[in-house]
Amino acid sequence: MVQLSMIAIVLTSALSSLVAAKSCKRGGIYCGTDLLRRGDYITKINTNLRARNLPTSDIYVKQSLWACVEHGDIQLIQFCASGCIGGDSKDDYCTGSSKPAGKRDEIEDDDDDDVEVDFVERDVPVEWVA
Repeated sequence: MVQLSMIAIVLTSALSSLVAAKSCKRGGIYCGTDLLRRGDYITKINTNLRARNLPTSDIYVKQSLWACVEHGDIQLIQFCASGCIGGDSKDDYCTGSSKPAGKRDEIEDDDDDDVEVDFVERDVPVEWVA
């Protein structure tokens, strides 16, 4: 009987480590959407938003920028009113911000002066509908 329970404990712990959610990497910058994909961060996100007297609506949960601190804990950086971009191997950032958050500016040194813009002439006028 003892052997059977020991086997059950070993199997349970082995399977739980395989199923365990992937926590954020310390020092990383994440959008709320990406944190939710990585694991069960909804409680931590809502707790942090409430602590700052911010709404816990879907848009605030998903479009906020978070720093990963020790042991998978998170800390609110800011709400991205224009949206949050992320999901690749680099730090996430707010749409429309002049300077990306976190370490992105250390990884990529964008030099927009070398960019040439070509305009396309159209035979048919384009009408924009708001």
